[in-house]
Amino acid sequence: MSLCLRALPILLLTGGLAHAAEPTAGDARPPRFEGAIGLISSYGPEYSGAERSAWRVRPAGFLRYGRITISGAGGFTTRREDDVERGIAAELVERKTWRLSLSGRWTNGRQEADSDALAGMGDIDGTVLARLRLQWLPEGPWRYSLAVSTDVLGHGGGSLGELGAARSWTLGAETRLQFGAGLSFGSDTYMQSWYGVTPAQSQRSGYPVYTPGNGLRDVAAGLTLRHELGKHWDSYVGAHASWEIGAAAKSPLVQQRLGWSLGAGLVWRF
Repeated sequence: MSLCLRALPILLLTGGLAHAAEPTAGDARPPRFEGAIGLISSYGPEYSGAERSAWRVRPAGFLRYGRITISGAGGFTTRREDDVERGIAAELVERKTWRLSLSGRWTNGRQEADSDALAGMGDIDGTVLARLRLQWLPEGPWRYSLAVSTDVLGHGGGSLGELGAARSWTLGAETRLQFGAGLSFGSDTYMQSWYGVTPAQSQRSGYPVYTPGNGLRDVAAGLTLRHELGKHWDSYVGAHASWEIGAAAKSPLVQQRLGWSLGAGLVWRF
């Protein structure tokens, strides 16, 4: 599954996209330590460009101490409602209208066993991704972000860039609707690993040899409805769609350009 689709429960929306929500008046002095644990479920393509979809259920987790956060697959922060990066992250700079953060996380890559359509393609090794993100928070409801992720272990992950825009609406004391949209682009190495077909892979899989080069990957958008269930419980449902573009769309691995996914989650906050 693409990074964007895998990121649906986290963002909304942007694996690669970033979301942001306006802090409430009660968030002026957030607690120094806070966290959440729970479960999330998602239904989406077996991999980026796949025709078939599958269900996934996984645990969600989040901890914050000051400017340091540790987050797993969970799409929840806490009552502060601000952005959280996956993995271990630190907010390097925080100003009234912009923020700069750095994070590192493990990604599982892609396994040939994820889909019958990947037979003969081999695995994309897991690696550690370092991500630098700049957020612009101007006056008004919209938030904007620019992020660059890179494979720091040299396992063939390359680099991925993401541009995002997001906003939210307060629908009640406990309910918030969030929207996010974004554009992503990959380096030569990234695009070759995820969308390319080498001569050896071609012989094993039957796909034609394909060398995409660097360029645009996809555009994506999504909605998440989040509702508080009392003092300590939080829930969400979300929908996300992405459209493969550029060299990614021409890959023989892409069975359909439009990918969509659904997600839901429930967590306990502390």
